[in-house]
Amino acid sequence: MLLATLLTLVPLGAGAQSDRLDGVLASLPEGAFATQVWHFDQASRGFVYLLGVTGRPRGTVYQPAVRDLGVLERADVVRALRPDVPDARAAANVVVDPIRNSAGDVVAYVVRHRDVLVSPAFARDGRYTLYVRLGGEPMEMGGGGGGGAGGM
Repeated sequence: MLLATLLTLVPLGAGAQSDRLDGVLASLPEGAFATQVWHFDQASRGFVYLLGVTGRPRGTVYQPAVRDLGVLERADVVRALRPDVPDARAAANVVVDPIRNSAGDVVAYVVRHRDVLVSPAFARDGRYTLYVRLGGEPMEMGGGGGGGAGGM
């Protein structure tokens, strides 16, 4: 018990931090990704990286202040994530989700904090909008003036 408590209080070395983040990102394939990033207004509350697979229709994160980082190789995505995932404890809160179209093809990956929920909505042309919210907040789904005919 005391050892477990000490291990959570003592930060791991840089190599262990790197290994932990690399382990979380293991499901992310090699390649280039059209990369967008969104941060909640308080850095500790969450982030979303939308990694569009090259050659697939692009998506958009439906939030203000989204930054387009351009097309990044996998290693550059990992480097971009480092400020958001500074240690092993932060890496334990990272989730990687594939986004699949109706045919089941992966069109993008979402790297996010576990407290951030995402929901993609696809248009007929294959483009998609990624709706984002923090756990406990209502999800905006577009579609009109407030009736119950929303989009899920």
